[in-house]
Amino acid sequence: MKIAQIHNPFEHIAGIERFVLETSREMSARGIETRIYTASVDPGTFSRTRDKVEIRKVDLPSASMFRLYSNLSISKHLIEIASSWADVIILHSGLGMAEYSWRKRHVPCFPFFHIDKFDPRFFGSLRKLAFLYTYPLRLQESKCIRSIPLAFVNSGSLGHRVREYVKGGELVVIPLGVDIDRFQPTWADDGYLLMAGRYHPGNNFELGLRLAAQMPCKIVIAGIQEKKFLWYYRRLRQLVDGSPTLGQRVELLTAESDERLIHLMQNCSIFVSPRIYDYLGLATLEAMACGKPVVAYQGAENGPIAPVVRCGDSVSEWQGALEMLLKDEGQRFQLGRKSRQFVEDHHTWKKTVDLMMDKVKESMRNNGGISGNQVMF
Repeated sequence: MKIAQIHNPFEHIAGIERFVLETSREMSARGIETRIYTASVDPGTFSRTRDKVEIRKVDLPSASMFRLYSNLSISKHLIEIASSWADVIILHSGLGMAEYSWRKRHVPCFPFFHIDKFDPRFFGSLRKLAFLYTYPLRLQESKCIRSIPLAFVNSGSLGHRVREYVKGGELVVIPLGVDIDRFQPTWADDGYLLMAGRYHPGNNFELGLRLAAQMPCKIVIAGIQEKKFLWYYRRLRQLVDGSPTLGQRVELLTAESDERLIHLMQNCSIFVSPRIYDYLGLATLEAMACGKPVVAYQGAENGPIAPVVRCGDSVSEWQGALEMLLKDEGQRFQLGRKSRQFVEDHHTWKKTVDLMMDKVKESMRNNGGISGNQVMF
């Protein structure tokens, strides 16, 4: 069995890229031939990967300025190339092209929703035009999901958002995973709060700055810079540099390596996740795997209830929750132990790939895409 995972661009090891890398690594460990296809990759990605993960960079014509739509064209080209090798394609970008793989290339292709890319909050000053701009793409994705057997989402709450424009078709929740052998507790506690993720408006790091203005403890923000959201990082930097109080209490870092990120997680007192999504992100789960208590944005959870402290939009509510935990080392330790156990029980890459492969095999049996002999991974 040969599986191709398609995602573009592939420039950082975080979020979707980490998901693709880690699931590919887990598949390869099971003897499944796996490749990653992309049209844009940071050469440093190769040097930072562990074990054998094959990343194929495909040279394509330059993309248009309309990124959401140009990704469709890129994914179509990547599907054409990957389908000459793969038995199955898992599509992480340009999701509306999944039906093309089934219909034209006769290769089963399963799209995977990781974010709500149509959220108008991410369009900045153009948010009022976001609905009109994205309408044709939403129609195409809806038509695509209705015409293929199966699509994946990374959480129940994201599934509900996708259902706002995708009417019909089967969406299966595949939980995020964590490498629990690398992200492990040391039970160290250096007295600082940590936030981590991309420097992206969805991660709502401004809330951390507002907290820093009210609380005397140090706050570290470890993020990944992206060109399209460089304006967001610069805004945070201006806020910190323009305030003597924030300048003393806030440290803005660029996440240079997994080792650095793991060290920061293992040594913080509390992990703070003000991201506006209503499900736990990968960085939060990694901090939980390191045995850290988490204070996160209030969201409706689907599935197992995570042992995290939830807060709403009020800064005073966050401040009260954090002050309570900072004063009680025993409570932090107990919540951290529960966090680690929660990840071990529900969010390992093994469990992620088990469920994903089970659903792929079931779908292919039911739709004539695979023989009984081939289905044995």
